[in-house]
Amino acid sequence: MADEPQITLLFATISEWAVAQGADQINRLPGPWTGETDEWTVKINGHPNKIDDVPPYGFLATHKTAFIGMAVGNAYGGCVIGPSENELIEHFRSRLPSPNHPRSDT
Repeated sequence: MADEPQITLLFATISEWAVAQGADQINRLPGPWTGETDEWTVKINGHPNKIDDVPPYGFLATHKTAFIGMAVGNAYGGCVIGPSENELIEHFRSRLPSPNHPRSDT
């Protein structure tokens, strides 16, 4: 078990946030699923090939106003440019709905 790759916290957090926004069965979409916060635009690709600069089964997050602000990756790794990975994780955690309001689309 120790040799199995672990899913990154950033990927897990963005995935949890996307599900809270209503993302579902993204592999059936014709392209990436797209969601936004007040600061970031996120695309998640549920397909085995690169689409719109989003890696296979990965994500691309771009900051809306910062000259340098981007994150790209998949479940097992990636790259963050601009904020720290921890800052990005905290950003998406802080946008998760409270337990009393489990999804933003309900």
